[in-house]
Amino acid sequence: MSLTLTMIGVTHLSYLLATRIIANYCMVILVPQEIVVATLDGRAYYRITSILKEMGLKFDNVMPGETLNPSTKLVITTEKEGNLINHEKVLSLEELSKDPYLAKEKIIDNLYSNTDESIIIGIDPGKRIGMAVYYRQRDLMGDVLNSADEVIEKVVKLIMSTNAKKKIVRIGNGEPEMAEKIANELSKRLRNTIIELVDERGTSSLSKIKPSKKVVRDQRSAMIIALRQGKRYFGE
Repeated sequence: MSLTLTMIGVTHLSYLLATRIIANYCMVILVPQEIVVATLDGRAYYRITSILKEMGLKFDNVMPGETLNPSTKLVITTEKEGNLINHEKVLSLEELSKDPYLAKEKIIDNLYSNTDESIIIGIDPGKRIGMAVYYRQRDLMGDVLNSADEVIEKVVKLIMSTNAKKKIVRIGNGEPEMAEKIANELSKRLRNTIIELVDERGTSSLSKIKPSKKVVRDQRSAMIIALRQGKRYFGE
């Protein structure tokens, strides 16, 4: 007996039903995920799953009102469908800010609320400036920027918008002049933020190690700097 499903052009609802038919028919054993996406709204589903995929988070799909697996830690849905979800942690798409960073922060808040509420930003100065951001000990985002001024503005925006209680910025000292410029400007513009200059020795060789997800070398160096304690910078 053959089972053929044409996925091109099917609606989101049809897709949900089809995956269940396949799983039941083929007796597939599905490993439950901590995050569940529960919506029949195709556009909302696309926006939610795009955020989760960018974060590297796996998720399950269910229909609103469907019984949830006990391992579920967070359900993401829409405001209209929220009353159909029976779970203690429900996050709606409308609650997620249009800012991708804040959306990710809110998801991490709901998943790992028992971890240290801190944000750590690592910066690797150079011709291409790597940046890595950790929130509640989780890899939140990374980027590669082209100028010190661009980095300064981005860091200020992140620090000013975060809900983290503890804020730390760690800057590699491999390019002393640029590192000093970034540290000095941030110390003037950011209050209640710890700024550190980090010894970069060893970060270049470590950055060659294959990471858990695809990132460029400058970003990997920034990730290492973020996790390495440095010397406190107090400004000029």
